[in-house]
Amino acid sequence: MRVAILERAGESAAPTEAEARVFERERLLRAAAGDDDAMRALYREHVDAVFRTACRVLGANDAEVDDVVQHTFLAAIDGAERFDGRSRLSTWLIGIATRRALDHARARHRRGRWSRLKEWVGLGGAEGTAERPDARLEGKSVADRALAELTPEQRVVFVLHQVEGHTLQEIADMTDTGISTLHARLGAARKRLDAFLARDSESSEGGAR
Repeated sequence: MRVAILERAGESAAPTEAEARVFERERLLRAAAGDDDAMRALYREHVDAVFRTACRVLGANDAEVDDVVQHTFLAAIDGAERFDGRSRLSTWLIGIATRRALDHARARHRRGRWSRLKEWVGLGGAEGTAERPDARLEGKSVADRALAELTPEQRVVFVLHQVEGHTLQEIADMTDTGISTLHARLGAARKRLDAFLARDSESSEGGAR
């Protein structure tokens, strides 16, 4: 079996793309079957990319990032039979992580809108205790504050395309979203970020006077 050849110590020739994908699928299936060594190897190889994806969708200091990472690997193990090897395993895992993080971000976005609505109609707690609208963002980097300007859907396509370098077709496969929709979200994200950076620049120049 070619997989055995790939694992043989001293193999000098680099595996082809097709061989690498066969190996990845075999190892994923072994991990799903309870092979601890395969599970540890899978986690070590991909955890950084999964963690980075969750951070960029949710925010680097978000408390739910670790949950997304854990749920991504659990979902991969549970759905190992569905991985057919047509894409790289890393792409498949990033797709899972993106969808999980997006679910968290959407839920929080909805909670945030409801919280703001309650404040506007006077249901936001005791008088004088309401937090300033921008208090959550203080102390964050310009990048974090800029990404906070985007909707969860805009943030996903911007980060995956502009930061991680994935093509729109890859993002479409990861998120089950049409390319035309992704184009529109990316354009809207760029407009929002341009507006934010313009405001931030004006604020910085005004503070320096």
